[in-house]
Amino acid sequence: MTERWAGLSDRLQGRQSRPEGLLRVIGPAGYGGGFLTDAVTGLMAAHPRLRVELTLADHYMDLVATGAECCIFVGQVPDQDIICRTFGAMQRILVATPALLRRLGRVTIDRLPQLPFMGLDAHVVGTVRMVHRDGSSRLVTLDTPFRTGSLAANYRATLNGAGIGSAALWMCQADIASGRLEQVLPAWSLAPVGIHAALLPGRYRTARVTAFLDAVHTHLQSLAGFIPAR
Repeated sequence: MTERWAGLSDRLQGRQSRPEGLLRVIGPAGYGGGFLTDAVTGLMAAHPRLRVELTLADHYMDLVATGAECCIFVGQVPDQDIICRTFGAMQRILVATPALLRRLGRVTIDRLPQLPFMGLDAHVVGTVRMVHRDGSSRLVTLDTPFRTGSLAANYRATLNGAGIGSAALWMCQADIASGRLEQVLPAWSLAPVGIHAALLPGRYRTARVTAFLDAVHTHLQSLAGFIPAR
């Protein structure tokens, strides 16, 4: 109630409060350890009176139940009733270790269903859509002998040569440059995955939430493979 009254007072008097106080946000476990943490720490450096509690989860979490002000999530919007801001989408390429590719032989789009893939729950499992650089696409059913809900574990298994993996370009470009990984089927990629922010409906948006959303959006635009929303 205090927060809502402060927001009403600011609007009536034409003021905009500075980002301060405690910001509780939820983020994806995989990307949260990367770009989201970078965005949060950069925001805190610019606003010393801001404090942040960042909860990382492998799935979308309800804002009302958790008491958070914002949830950053990847994939499809789980509930059409939530207030959602779409930042854009992230491209995902196929990668594998050079040793694995030597064992597998020539990789083609037609052979993908017979090759071992690193499964990632809700994103890279079952039948997926592959997109060609010319804009065409096709559905491919994957064999996933290793499957996990953790992006970090999935990527680690790919680095260990357990199978073909998928990753955003900003995650794997250093390993590709060093030779630890190679891009598989450069003309093809997995369909981009959306990145969204869920907000509580009918609530005054504090300056800290607005600043947080702007910081995330700005940081995303600096990442290789990010496609801004139109």
